[in-house]
Order: sequence, then structure tokens, then C-alpha cells
Amino acid sequence: MKVKAQVMTADGFDRSVAGKMPKMKKWEEPLLQEQEEEFQPLEEDHPEVIQEIRPPEKTVEKTVIFEPIRATTESMQEDLDVPRLIEDLHTQLLVSSRTKKALEMDLTSYQKTIHQFARDNKELRSQLEAERKELQRFKEAHAESIYLKEENEEALQKIHEFQQDWRSLKENLTKTGRERDEALSRVRELESQMDQNELVKIRGKMKEREASHFHEENRDLQSRLEEALAKNGEMERKYEALKRSFSEVKESLTLLRDSYKKNYYNLSETPDESR
Repeated sequence: MKVKAQVMTADGFDRSVAGKMPKMKKWEEPLLQEQEEEFQPLEEDHPEVIQEIRPPEKTVEKTVIFEPIRATTESMQEDLDVPRLIEDLHTQLLVSSRTKKALEMDLTSYQKTIHQFARDNKELRSQLEAERKELQRFKEAHAESIYLKEENEEALQKIHEFQQDWRSLKENLTKTGRERDEALSRVRELESQMDQNELVKIRGKMKEREASHFHEENRDLQSRLEEALAKNGEMERKYEALKRSFSEVKESLTLLRDSYKKNYYNLSETPDESR
């Protein structure tokens, strides 16, 4: 019976050993409770192993004299190991608490960094949206410039056609004048060959015919010339209007391109500064 009692006291904590244990601080008690909960299954299994170890019935009387000495030696060794174990556990608790504080500080720093990244991301998104709107305006202005360029090309083509008509009309006028000069030269030749009366009659008839013919042609040419001049004036006005609009669009495109380049370089410099 004495041997069994000594073995049980050696497995548990003696009161003298408990008195030598260092007092735990309040902030260390939760960590100690967690570690005690982890070691409880091992402590519950240990007594069962001791109960299963029984000395043989035949040798009980022979070994009873030596068992108290061995149990006392084991209890002394365990008394020496328990404070060391408690000191190690205390050191581990201090290291764990310091590690926890360091991890909490790192977590706070990471949260601040994440918040800063989120704010920078929001600013970059707003800048990207502004750049997208600017690019959309640039595309619209570019499409409008293409449309005005096509209109300008059509106007230039019409002006070229009008110039060709004007050249053909001028050639016709020159040809008519040349024919008139030839007719007059023929009349002069006829005047030299015919008598004066016949010459006067022929000359009068020629003048009348020439006057009526040239009057009609002149009136027709005059009307065509006036119509051509009116069309030319209208085409010149359209051309000047298209030229002004094209110049305005070109200036606006230049301003948009400069603004887009400026915003793009500012956007590319902003991430470099944030890094």
C-alpha cells in the first residue's frame, strides 16, 4: 500500500513543489489554460498505464523492501524536473506572447498597407474612367474629322468639275470668236470682189445675221456665264466654310491629342511615385 501511494504522489504535483512554482500573471493565464487543455488527455492516460503495471504475485514479498527507495529516488528526480519544465513552459509563454504582439503589429501594418492600396486603386480607377471618356471624345472628334474630310474631298471634286466646265466654256467662247473672225475675213474678201451695192446688201444681211446670231449666242453664253459664276460663288462659300470647319476640327484634335498625352504621362508618372 505504501508503494502505491508513493507512486501516485510521484506522478502528481506535491504541495511543496506547488509552493515553489512561480506565480503566473493574469495575461498568461489564458495561454496556460489552453496548454493545460492540450496536455489533459496525456495526464488522463498516464494513471491507467500505472494501474496496469502490477508486480508478479510470487515476488511481491521479496521486492517490497527495495520499492520505497526506488520510488523516493524517482520522486526526487521528478521534483527536480518539474520546476525546470515549468520554467520552460513559462519561457515559451513569454515567447508566444511576444510573438503574438509582433504578429498583431504586422497585421495592423498589413491592414494599413491594404487600405492604402485600395485607396490608390480607387484613384487609379477614377483616372482610368476619365481617360476612357477623353478617349471616347477623341474618337468622336476623329470620326467627325473623317466625315468633314470626306465632305471636303467631295467639294474639291465638284470644284474640279466646275473648273473643267469653265475651261470647256472658255474654249467654246474662243472657238466662237475665232469663227467670227474667220467669217469677217471672208466678208472682207467678198467685199473686195463684189460691187459696192451688193457688198452693202450682203454686208447688211451679214451684220443682221451676225448680230442676231451673236446676240443669241452672247445672251446664251452670258446666262451660262452668270449661272456658272453663281455656282462658283456658292461652291467657293461652301469651300471656305468647309475649310474653316476643317481648321477648327484640326485645332480641336490637336488640343485633344496634347491633353491626352499630358494625362497619359501624368498617369504613367503617378504609379512610379506611389512605388
